[in-house]
Amino acid sequence: MTQDTQKLDWKKWSLPIRIVVATAACLLIGRGLDWTAIKEAFANLQLWTILVGILVFTFSQSVVGFRWWLLLRAQHIDVSLVLAEKLTFLGLFFSNFLPSSVGGDLVRAWYVSRHSSRKLQAALGVLVDRVMGLASTFILAIVSLLLFMRGQHLLTIQHADSPINATSRISGPHLALLILIVFGLLLALKKPLSSLTNHIIRHIMQSFHQLREVLGVYYRHPWVLIVGMLLTLFLQGLVITAYWLIGRDLNIDAPLSYYFVFFPLVWVVGSIPVSIAGIGILEGGLVFLFVHYTGANPEAAAALALCQRLTWLGASLPGLYFHLTGSHRNVPQGMTDL
Repeated sequence: MTQDTQKLDWKKWSLPIRIVVATAACLLIGRGLDWTAIKEAFANLQLWTILVGILVFTFSQSVVGFRWWLLLRAQHIDVSLVLAEKLTFLGLFFSNFLPSSVGGDLVRAWYVSRHSSRKLQAALGVLVDRVMGLASTFILAIVSLLLFMRGQHLLTIQHADSPINATSRISGPHLALLILIVFGLLLALKKPLSSLTNHIIRHIMQSFHQLREVLGVYYRHPWVLIVGMLLTLFLQGLVITAYWLIGRDLNIDAPLSYYFVFFPLVWVVGSIPVSIAGIGILEGGLVFLFVHYTGANPEAAAALALCQRLTWLGASLPGLYFHLTGSHRNVPQGMTDL
């Protein structure tokens, strides 16, 4: 089987596998939930609270666009801040709305490379931006876990307020979903990692000087990375606080510290490409954590997870506008690399 045939086979199976994982996760979450109670939980939610969540997440993505612009400027790639913002929201739209194997980062890399003669450096700027975001989320999750939940385990949870001094473990259906996710992860990453490795090696051999220049930029200007990391941590804290306000409206009695543990954890897990935009994985993780650690009502936890998804979709609407108008394709006259 040729390499091109293997790529075609992978593209044919990638989307169905991710749809199966997303569907299985959603069915598992929905099993046993009282949808009338979920409706009542949403009835307790004040409109201004969810609007604040959408606005805060939209603002955070706007600052993410600014962060990416700083990374591009450090590489002397003259992309306007307006264009960086448009491509950021366009990528968010592709990630959240379209059931495709084409991620928002790939969309950003494609368009920004068209606006620069230094295509490799421009595309690698997207990779650096994504790695910075994931690294910040991982750091926030670990630090919050050590500060607020030291000594507790994720797979075996002791209910302090339970009348029965017993330990709750992962059930059979949850274990089945975990196995399905791992299986999907292996299938999802086998071909892409092999292809990515070959692609990187080939480009290293062909463009070693350009790669060395890109990596050297951030080595010589560490302040860019430091500012980017601080901005990311601030934005994530702001978004988590907004979700805490939503949780209060949903009558979830959990301190803010737990939100700083749970949300970064599910964001890290949800970034694994085994589902469509993390559908089912993110929601299931939040329901599991809030129910088992805080004793929250499962329907309220599910409503909170759906509110998170709603804020993401609401913040993606500017990207839909840019996609329909095509304004991100317009390059200002005289734009050149610095």
